Amino acid sequence: MPNNTTPPVSIIHWPATELVNPVLGKPSRPIQGETQYQTMQVFEGLDGKVSSGTWQATAGSFRSNVVGYVEFCYIVQGSCRLVDPDGTVHAFSVGQHFIIPDGWTGHWEVDEQVTKVYVITKA
Repeated sequence: MPNNTTPPVSIIHWPATELVNPVLGKPSRPIQGETQYQTMQVFEGLDGKVSSGTWQATAGSFRSNVVGYVEFCYIVQGSCRLVDPDGTVHAFSVGQHFIIPDGWTGHWEVDEQVTKVYVITKA
């Protein structure tokens, strides 16, 4: 009888607005406010190159520098703005989605709590 060590493959489903045992943190480069965030990763591929979960942040603004990965985001609660270095503002609210490309720099502006579902693919 063969020894199959590959775990069974199954669909992953989670309530996107309820974070269970999240990892807590704060932006490393805040601009304004006392933003705090929670991250609940629900999936990581066997090779570690793909991950997905829910991320939630309180009001404030903070710098972001995306290096070595691409991130797909879908807003499930609240709203936010991502601002490019040239000042271009990208506003997102519930039901909207966007991709943050590898190499993007700019900052996030959150007026109220925002919750996103994310998928990250590492380069």
